[in-house]
Amino acid sequence: MFTKVMPPEARLQKWRNFRESYDVSAGPDALLEEFDSIKILPRYLDFWTPSTWPNVFDIVAEGHFCQSGVTLVMAATLHNLGFINSKEIQLDSISNFETGREGLVLVYNNECYNFLPGKIVDLQHARNNSSLFETHIITIDKLYA
Repeated sequence: MFTKVMPPEARLQKWRNFRESYDVSAGPDALLEEFDSIKILPRYLDFWTPSTWPNVFDIVAEGHFCQSGVTLVMAATLHNLGFINSKEIQLDSISNFETGREGLVLVYNNECYNFLPGKIVDLQHARNNSSLFETHIITIDKLYA
């Protein structure tokens, strides 16, 4: 979708164009495949402290594409396109045994997003293949503020 070497304005514009042109009838799977193209960078965001998380626009503009940054942008995109219909979301801080990464994953309707790049996995699969550090319940508006 975008890379760290793109100028900030270009990343924001590309993300906006993606959201505006996405065919929601394709469901969330094609959206996740697009996020799979983002190269995950070393940890930047402190996944322990939601009060320190930048908003998703800053994450995209600054290119903070660590596991947690990508998950937050993915959650906002899923919400923007109507795939998440909740005022609150669950973000788990984990150590993923399959990918070797630590960071946030989105948990929604007993499914886990961004546990495996480009895929939705059953929550039980994620639990069996990771260490859960902490669960954060945040309001959707925190993603944008």
